[in-house]
Amino acid sequence: MYRSLIKYIFFTLCIITPFAVNAAIEEIIVTAEKRESNLQDVAGSVTALDSSAIIDNGIIDISGLENAVPGLRIGISGGEARPAMRGMRTNDVGVAGTGIAEQMVGIFQDGIYVPTTTAAMSSYVDVERIEVLRGPQGTLYGRNTFAGSINVISKSPNFDNTEGSFGVHTGDYNRQGYQGVINIPISDSIATRFAVAADSHDGIINNHNVAGPSDDLREKDSFYVRSTTLLDISPALSATFRMEYFNKEANTEAIWGYQQIAGYQISQTDSGLYNPVATVTGGHIYKPSDAVKDDLGPYDVYRNAISIDEQEIVSTSLVIDYETDFASLRATGNISKISGHQFYDNDYSDGGLDFVGGFGRQDDQDASSLEVQLTSKENGSLSWLAGVYMYSLDADWEWLWRADGQIVVPGWGNPSDDPMTTDSTALYGQISYSVSEKLNVTGGLRFNSDEKEFTGSEEEWSSDSTLWKVSAKYDVNDASMLYGSISTGIRTGGLNDARVVSRGAEKYYDNEDVISFEVGVKNTFLDNTLLLNASLFSNVYSDVRSQVFAVACQDTTSSKTIIQCVADGEATTFEYSDNGGDVETTGLEAEIKWAPSDRLFVSASLSMLDAEFESGYEIGNSLIRPLMGLGNIEGRQDINDQNNPGFNFGGWRPALSPEYTLGIFAKYDFTLPNGTTLSPSVSTTFVGDYFGFDTNIPETKVESHAITNIRATWESGRTGLEVSAFVNNVTDETVLKRAVVHSQLVNALPANSVQANWNNPRVWGMSAKYSF
Repeated sequence: MYRSLIKYIFFTLCIITPFAVNAAIEEIIVTAEKRESNLQDVAGSVTALDSSAIIDNGIIDISGLENAVPGLRIGISGGEARPAMRGMRTNDVGVAGTGIAEQMVGIFQDGIYVPTTTAAMSSYVDVERIEVLRGPQGTLYGRNTFAGSINVISKSPNFDNTEGSFGVHTGDYNRQGYQGVINIPISDSIATRFAVAADSHDGIINNHNVAGPSDDLREKDSFYVRSTTLLDISPALSATFRMEYFNKEANTEAIWGYQQIAGYQISQTDSGLYNPVATVTGGHIYKPSDAVKDDLGPYDVYRNAISIDEQEIVSTSLVIDYETDFASLRATGNISKISGHQFYDNDYSDGGLDFVGGFGRQDDQDASSLEVQLTSKENGSLSWLAGVYMYSLDADWEWLWRADGQIVVPGWGNPSDDPMTTDSTALYGQISYSVSEKLNVTGGLRFNSDEKEFTGSEEEWSSDSTLWKVSAKYDVNDASMLYGSISTGIRTGGLNDARVVSRGAEKYYDNEDVISFEVGVKNTFLDNTLLLNASLFSNVYSDVRSQVFAVACQDTTSSKTIIQCVADGEATTFEYSDNGGDVETTGLEAEIKWAPSDRLFVSASLSMLDAEFESGYEIGNSLIRPLMGLGNIEGRQDINDQNNPGFNFGGWRPALSPEYTLGIFAKYDFTLPNGTTLSPSVSTTFVGDYFGFDTNIPETKVESHAITNIRATWESGRTGLEVSAFVNNVTDETVLKRAVVHSQLVNALPANSVQANWNNPRVWGMSAKYSF
């Protein structure tokens, strides 16, 4: 891997060296600190992708960001995004018996907090830029920006011209779709902008149970539309009204992974104790007795049950801006409704109940938020901002099962439709002071109050927290800046379902806290043609939750031990949330952008990360045994010791935390004899070893690899016509995107299956667009 990486860098340098310097890196204005500023003036690690970079990197949704942002990984399973950054990963998503899944990486769309990562999978259409902020952003962005945030900013209407574009695309797996944008200045004071997109393709995972593509997995049919209207009421007052709708219908790839790749199981000895060494079985561990065929590989499976993945999002927001002589006032309000429905073949085979033989969930979420912020004008040495934020979420959910040939809500699946509610209020402020022409210091403070109620739980949960940040930046000269910061963040806690509490889970799981130390440098060299930014960081995460699948006694009144319940066939399995302990991470991140000529552009991003669970990180108790099927693996538990029942994760790496990532992108514009332009580009991302789940067993390990994408775009120039072609994953690498180590009882003995979700194989596509 290292030899290939060095060859790639050397080859790239050989290509770019001969060109003369007559270009410049364009300045990018960001709102990462909730006021407009030059990216190079922000005292923090921020990657900003403008509309051109988004297109050049082939980013159509959140999953494409990981190849363009250092240190960001996007795990995918069940059609849901699971972002990871700086050693923190997203395990639980959506809404279920463990509560409302709160994010590790906060996601914002036009300043609106996206409640769950399930809702973050909508299409990127007519986007102005994407800002990825690394490190906790608690002071300005609040709860659940624990490891960082992703801010997506769409293009606003303008009063200049009636303009727009329309494009179509096609590709592998019968991909078809279109995108359209139009900007209309209705009058001198009203302008509106519409963006629409549709995308569909057949399943990428071949399901051979039925001939043809009808039951193939990872099929998609999505539609997105956004309307934005800007009203200039007066020179000081304006309002922006935005409506969005997203709909997706697909064959799901299963909530926790669509394929079983291994199973661990313990056996009982003649003395009644358990053999401490688990038996490891490759492939499927619990398929039905009537299953006939095994999966042929990651992209060829046999499933006889229906697969469903349906999502619908409706969002309405209003932004009011008012300018005064001393400050700008902005009020942002939003109402969103998010609905989801998933069902899949949970025995992962062609056996068992046909068609409706599976498992799933459905939920409805109603979110509302209001933020009012006052931001000082950029006058003098002092600048400040202050705000208030209010957020509410009501979520209904049910598990789905099968009965009498139908998909139903079972008795254990929350049939009473117990709602979960979250209410959050915050006050925040930040002050920056220029001590001199070169030195600026900043301090921020946020008071956050959260309340949660789960009708299926015994009590309410509430927490008050104070988040803070201090930073300083020093302008060495006009081209270089040094900075340092200390910041904090939280991921909010909550309540476990009363049904799992009765079996031994804690009623509450606490807030997770982080304190982050960072120093960095930002530079522009060679007449602004070379940009080099780098940072060193150290994060300490406390009370980090684990996604726990565990074994316990089925009878909540039983006085038996777990070992006795398992032996007597009276045990059950379930999922719950638990604060396991601490995680420490340190790392280096760097970004380079180079425009050695007006035709060539090269960029590179590097992340090096050391992340591990601390020695005291332990889950489980005397009533609940997680990962029992693994046996006494590496001495991390003693399955026969009822007095010390915990499982220790100390020294293991959190999921989706590779030792290094290196991304390299290069693009060259050729001017053809007829005056048109051909722009080929190539990007390669080298990724070091990592694990697809917190449980670091061989089956969840992802070996170092490289993914290469190529693209070529032809532009006609004056006619507005553009044609593109691309190939993603050119070398057809098979990579584990995420895994889950699940707990089951197989033949009345504890087992842990490994569920896997793989990346897309090599795919190609073409598009044509006309701009006017």
